[in-house]
Amino acid sequence: EGRDVRHLPAQISAPEMLSLVSQSLSLNAPLRPTPVQRAVSPQMADISAFGGIWGIEAKEAVFNAWDPEKPKDYDNFNPFERNFDGAMSDENGCFPGESRGYKVPNRPDASWAIMQEEAKKMDEIKKDPKYGLSGKPGCYSLKWQEKLGAPP
Repeated sequence: EGRDVRHLPAQISAPEMLSLVSQSLSLNAPLRPTPVQRAVSPQMADISAFGGIWGIEAKEAVFNAWDPEKPKDYDNFNPFERNFDGAMSDENGCFPGESRGYKVPNRPDASWAIMQEEAKKMDEIKKDPKYGLSGKPGCYSLKWQEKLGAPP
């Protein structure tokens, strides 16, 4: 209930007036957040074991966990697959300039020697039967994000 203000002086400071108005409107009542049902957030590939570096070791771990028979999502994708422009994905499976939510990956150091070692690892990875797959639910297509929420 509001206060009887008839006895107050004619000159009231702005803070006093604000206090009176807020009291009369019950603006000083404690506010409680409205309960909201939140959608489950999409998960992305966890590369924390690699210091958050999107290097060959992290990509190999994501590739080994990839199931091409399951739909491609932010956690299930082939990190060595390229889009139609020849770009490689980030750690969410998103492609630069094409996918919602592309994040520039934290890349490892590079040198001629490191690149030669990575080329040897790639020769081994390419021997895996699922390396060159296409047309499976877990493979790249322009519509892969259609049924997914926003990237993590």
